Amino acid sequence: MEDENPLMEYCDLIDDYLPLDHEFFLYDSEFKMAESFLGLAIAEAKNIEETRELLDILDTLNSHIYDGDTVLSDEIRKSLRHYNKEWIDAKEKMNSGNKYTANLIMAAAHTRLMLAHLYKLKNMDQFKDFVDDYTLEFLGKLINKMLNVAMGDVLL
Repeated sequence: MEDENPLMEYCDLIDDYLPLDHEFFLYDSEFKMAESFLGLAIAEAKNIEETRELLDILDTLNSHIYDGDTVLSDEIRKSLRHYNKEWIDAKEKMNSGNKYTANLIMAAAHTRLMLAHLYKLKNMDQFKDFVDDYTLEFLGKLINKMLNVAMGDVLL
């Protein structure tokens, strides 16, 4: 449409236009950045299968928002529940330019921002039916797993 407001964007999840700075678009941008950093980590050719699994989990949790029937396998869900928040000091790897670890830490950071935006969306009437505790719980566990994988590389 020629008379569309350039400061508004269509949100297919709720079939409505929202301001560009809406929590939904901030969430979506963080998702794309987290996904991209996982792709860069895969490109480093370290722990490819484990890193691809992280990417698959992230994609599944994002898809769950659009389709509640899209869920993690029982095996993945059970394994994620074992990951707790760990302290990570990656200074040595960052000083040596370890791209794999850096990309995983960036993916985890952007996933944390995704989670923060989803918490806000859950409290909005338009989105409360799309954002559930399942997504929030497993995104949090995924962050822990990303950092644990990064820490495993640091400890090598």
